[in-house]
Amino acid sequence: MAKLGVPGPTLDKYLEKAPIVLKRELTLADARRYAETIINAGGIVTIQETGEFNDTRPSAEKKDITFHQDFVICPNCGFKQNRKDSCVRCSFDLSSCA
Repeated sequence: MAKLGVPGPTLDKYLEKAPIVLKRELTLADARRYAETIINAGGIVTIQETGEFNDTRPSAEKKDITFHQDFVICPNCGFKQNRKDSCVRCSFDLSSCA
């Protein structure tokens, strides 16, 4: 870790209080980059979702959910699609399959 610029007293503090949280509020890609660097330096890393989120995150918009019964698999070509009267791939008449 010294090669990465971590001062000795800081590293000692990390080792005494292990396990510790090094970074919060990272994207998964950023967390993996940090983890890779620490692992390459000989550390052991676990990435965890802490459930701690700040209130500045964009609010989640309500998504339209399509239920299983709204889909059909064409018996002619096997294409899975939204329920329609005919297959969008092979034009097979699906109205008789309902």
